[in-house]
Amino acid sequence: MATDPILDRMTKGKLRLLVESDGQLAIASDRAGLAPLRDAVFEHASLLDGADVAMPAVGIAAVLLLIHAKAGRVYTNVITHEARKALDGEGIEHHAGQAVKKLADEAGAEFEAVDARAREAVTPLAFVEELRRQAE
Repeated sequence: MATDPILDRMTKGKLRLLVESDGQLAIASDRAGLAPLRDAVFEHASLLDGADVAMPAVGIAAVLLLIHAKAGRVYTNVITHEARKALDGEGIEHHAGQAVKKLADEAGAEFEAVDARAREAVTPLAFVEELRRQAE
């Protein structure tokens, strides 16, 4: 199965977050975890509006941030069923190599605690506001 070109660019660049808008690079980060996406939402939300976003793994916390930022399309190697359902509910196009119940290995360890907080927050706005309070 061929991968999406944006996922190829993310992998070749050794990136953990790649955002493109109208085919142009908007944001790129090689930092692990949710911090690069969180920072992009806090500092450059307009760059995410309608953009194509690629990440190696996507759980519910990442999806709530992407929904809040009004991302156009999401590309990932692996997505949780919960995250996929949330994107479907918002009508956000997404492409994933595989859907799983729970993220495994390094991705699972990185996102487990923040995914639990995202579930407790219930809405994307409530989750973003909680992350803002924690950052202060």
